[in-house]
Amino acid sequence: MALKPYARPDVRKEDIAAVCEVLTSQFLTTGPKVPELEDLFAQKIAVKQAVACSNGTTALHLASMAIGLQPGDKVIVPALTFLATANAVRMCGADVVFCDVDSETGLMTLDHIREAEARGGAGIVAVYPVHIGGHCADMQKISTYARTKGWKIVEDACHALGSLHHGHPVGSCAYSDLACFSLHATKSFTAAEGGMVTTNDLEIAQRMRRLRSHGMEADPATGPWAYEMKELGYNYRLTDLQAVLAISQLTRMEEVARIRSDIVARYRAALDGVSPFVKSVLPGGKDVPLLHLFQILIDYKGLGKDRAQVMTELSARGVGTQVHYIPVSDQPYYQNLYGVQNLPGARQFYERVLALPLYCGLTDRDIEDILEAVRDVVL
Repeated sequence: MALKPYARPDVRKEDIAAVCEVLTSQFLTTGPKVPELEDLFAQKIAVKQAVACSNGTTALHLASMAIGLQPGDKVIVPALTFLATANAVRMCGADVVFCDVDSETGLMTLDHIREAEARGGAGIVAVYPVHIGGHCADMQKISTYARTKGWKIVEDACHALGSLHHGHPVGSCAYSDLACFSLHATKSFTAAEGGMVTTNDLEIAQRMRRLRSHGMEADPATGPWAYEMKELGYNYRLTDLQAVLAISQLTRMEEVARIRSDIVARYRAALDGVSPFVKSVLPGGKDVPLLHLFQILIDYKGLGKDRAQVMTELSARGVGTQVHYIPVSDQPYYQNLYGVQNLPGARQFYERVLALPLYCGLTDRDIEDILEAVRDVVL
């Protein structure tokens, strides 16, 4: 039986045609498609500025540089996230204060932030909420508190493109200074590899555009060839090939949201309340998530199987699964830096979580096969 992976890019004929058109054009990179993508992205999520870059990691690094992170600063980051969220802080020389998360959702809460603040002491300048799987941390509460402290707020929205939170598109920066997105091949919308940072601050956006291209700016007063390096930057540019693929993908955002939501509804109807050992991760009451991941929580001890056994048995039935994430605070680099952290919510979520296949190419038969396999293995 062919394996159905936990994620698969939804590449259609119109995507291929768009990429081929750029391949035969004058510009493969540094052409018109990147600003076109930025304009479309900003329009889709109701934000003033969108800055494209090479991937979600560089998006987080650009955002961290743009808010002025430097050695001596501290940033509160949830332990339950991908490595890049914390690494972007370290790449600026700042320190990470790991925050626990809710054991049922994998999301940081205001109580967890306050606990991390008490533990972190002086020097905290920012908080980086992470929207795991497309579910959103409570940005309204987090923003209100962070503003009283004078902290910058950078959303790691790499999983949440297309989600709505308190009626606002994630990335509109209604509750943050910047938001970072990934356009990786596993995400709901892809550029193969790509990233985006959104903000309503033009000055910050201009600086990120400079930083993504070696810190340089054109100098037309001197001549059409001239440029000046204003600060130390990087090559974090997105190519036109990647940009046009993302443009083609984003034009069907509403369709993709409907398809993925329908699959999620079928999963929940079949799995929720059926077993005391399995439940799905649910969104907040005021959210309309466009899920990147469909995650379930499994009581492996109660089930009498460990996670490796469950994943192996599901794989044998053609169902690919994945785990998001090992707590970053448990990684050797961070334990060597900050010591062993006691963050029970992150640990409990990680020990139970498993992602099932979720992508637009799943057929009705695929979904039934997946549900049958899950019932056989874990119910």
